[in-house]
Amino acid sequence: MSDSSTRRKFIAATGSAAALALAGCSGDTGGSGTTTGTAENMTEAGTMDDQMTEDGMMEQRTVTVRIENVAPSDFYGADSHTGGGIWITPGAYAVHSGDNPIFTEGEAASIGLEALAEAGPPTGFEGEPGLVDELGGMNDGMGDDGDSMDDSESMDNGMSGTVAHSGAYTPENTVADPNDPMGEVPGAPPIAPGGAFEFDVQATPGQKLSFASMFVPSNDIFISPGAGGIPLWPEEGEPVDDDVTDSVYLWDAGTEPNGEPGQGPDQAPAQDSATQGGDEGGVVRRLNDVDDGYSYPDVSNVIRVTLTPHESMDGGGMNDGNEMGTETMGDDSMN
Repeated sequence: MSDSSTRRKFIAATGSAAALALAGCSGDTGGSGTTTGTAENMTEAGTMDDQMTEDGMMEQRTVTVRIENVAPSDFYGADSHTGGGIWITPGAYAVHSGDNPIFTEGEAASIGLEALAEAGPPTGFEGEPGLVDELGGMNDGMGDDGDSMDDSESMDNGMSGTVAHSGAYTPENTVADPNDPMGEVPGAPPIAPGGAFEFDVQATPGQKLSFASMFVPSNDIFISPGAGGIPLWPEEGEPVDDDVTDSVYLWDAGTEPNGEPGQGPDQAPAQDSATQGGDEGGVVRRLNDVDDGYSYPDVSNVIRVTLTPHESMDGGGMNDGNEMGTETMGDDSMN
């Protein structure tokens, strides 16, 4: 089976519910979807009150985030589930103040992060809230169009209200995939070496970016910034225009025991269902701190993350809401 076919089969193993959920992440406008934070409901995460320009408009810039797979195509053996390569799945992101809202090092992963780290979908296991929902629920208890978790469903981690807006970067955000020779991008599966996702976020001074994608092949390893997130725009200065990979790490979710990468039956893309595999009952840790006896690349040999701010718009006001929030996925993009 070709690499492209195997990657398409990978997401199919997570179930059709994940594909349908991601397809429903966007609004009906055909743009980039709806936002989980607006001018009316931004909390301290949006820091609206102290970030207004002299004419009363919010100082804000659009920033393009590029997540590129720079891994070698033969890091693991040719007999591995990925044919030797490393894949990066679609994921969830948040623009926030304070710490990375996706997880806390040394604490148990949320059910949404568990689903992403074990099987890939940012929309979660069937019948459970996904990471996209959890991040939406941190926006002062509000989510996308009221569809995200209510207060009783939010993660009990004391970080509600830190997220200005959040969403998912999906296969439709794939801008490069040299291993998709049929030209089916957008609509590709997880990106293989040479592939890349790109999506836009809105930033105001003091805000940061955090995201999470699954590292494939693995049982529950994911890629994400550390506790401080990735600064998008320092309080003093201009929006960041740089390679920010040094803020990103490989993490073990602590939800499923590790097996040899690319060989274990309970790993994506070989597993038959998203929930397949034993429960580890551990906590989130840097992969460098996990002594499982297996080989992993340095994060800089897996991923490159760059930020490119756009020129400011006249008036410095907020852009069309279609540039904020969850990205759209077609019905066939995860199959």
